[in-house]
Parts: sequence; structure tokens; C-alpha cells
Amino acid sequence: MKQFYVSIALVGILSLSSTASAEPGDISIGMKGGTLGLGLEAGVDISNYFEARAGINYLKFDFDTTISQVDYNFEQEFFNGSLLLDLHPFANAFRLTAGAYINNNKTYVEGTYRKDLIPAEYDSLSYLTDLAKVKGTVEYNTFAPYVGIGWTSNHASNGWGVNLDLGVMFQGSPTVSELYIEDPWGLGDHPAVIRILDDEKQEIQDELDKFEYYPVASLSVSYKF
Repeated sequence: MKQFYVSIALVGILSLSSTASAEPGDISIGMKGGTLGLGLEAGVDISNYFEARAGINYLKFDFDTTISQVDYNFEQEFFNGSLLLDLHPFANAFRLTAGAYINNNKTYVEGTYRKDLIPAEYDSLSYLTDLAKVKGTVEYNTFAPYVGIGWTSNHASNGWGVNLDLGVMFQGSPTVSELYIEDPWGLGDHPAVIRILDDEKQEIQDELDKFEYYPVASLSVSYKF
């Protein structure tokens, strides 16, 4: 968090060092990378003070954790498009940004029950841990508002430029859209299994709540013409 505030301060200081004279209708295209993965972006200058941008991003990663009695692997697959409006309050490279991301972000869940952690009341089902898997999907809000700040080095002129974005995407609390037991016996409808899964849904959502406010930081190279 300290580094985040330092970055904001540096952007603010740099904003005092240049003035821009963007021409309405100038178009930029670029490639970017950051906390939303790799992406493409296009922008158009509306005036010296405003620019509209649109882009797409893709990111895939996974992590392991243990929740109650289950060892989980969470595979995050983020695919989203952005519609953003930049305000250059000083008509230079520094900008404030607002807009939204259209999400197709999902988390794929796979877990294995640990025999040593299963509650005593479910001991009769412990044999399931060798072959049974917990599987499911977690989804987020399709519409995710975004606010941030940034720096567009080629806002003043055409040609190559380096762009920085720092902000937050509000994609909402995760929702487990499905969760089930995959096993060779078809015991997913067993009352005890249903009770376990109901508990696990809430535990999974609690574990992934940290993605509700997703930090966005990206660096891109663009060309304006």
C-alpha cells in the first residue's frame, strides 16, 4: 500500500512538468500488461481534456489453499473488456479515469477432502476422499465500475508513448454458481454431502472476497497517429 501512494505522488509531480495539445480525433493503439494480464487498447482524443479508451484483457493463474476440511486449487480466469473516459485536468499527461469493465471473470474450483480434517459426524463418508472431488465455478458481477489515475506520455503529440494506469475495479462479491461432488458412486444427493457443500459454498465465497475490489495496475506502450 505504501508503494501505491508513492506511485500516486510521483505521477502528480510528473504532471506538472509537461503540457499537452492533443488534437480531437487523434487515435492511439497499444499493448499493455499488468494485474489484469495482457491486453490490447485503443483510444481517441475528444479534446485537450478528454480521451475515450476501450480495450480487452486476459489473465489466468491459480493458487492452492485449505478451507475447513478440503484442499482446494482455485484457477482464476479473468477475461474482460474496458470502456474508460480519461480527464486530463491540466491538459497534459496526467489524467483521472472513470469507466467500467465488462467481466467474464470466473474462478474454477477443484478440491479434495482431507481425511484428517473431516468432522467426526461425517466419518462414515471418509472413504470418499480417495476418489471424490469437489468441483465448481465462481462468478463475479458482469458490470464492474472502475476509477483510477494515470499518465499518458504521448498525450501532447503523436508517435510512441508509455502509459501508466493505477486504480480499482469493483467487481462485486464472488458467487458460487455451482458446487458439486464428482465421484464414481453418484452420492452427490446424499443429505450429508448436501450439508457439506452448503457450508463449503459460503467458505469459498469468504476466501475469494479479496477479489471484490480488484487492484488495477498496468503499463502499456502505444502509438498515436
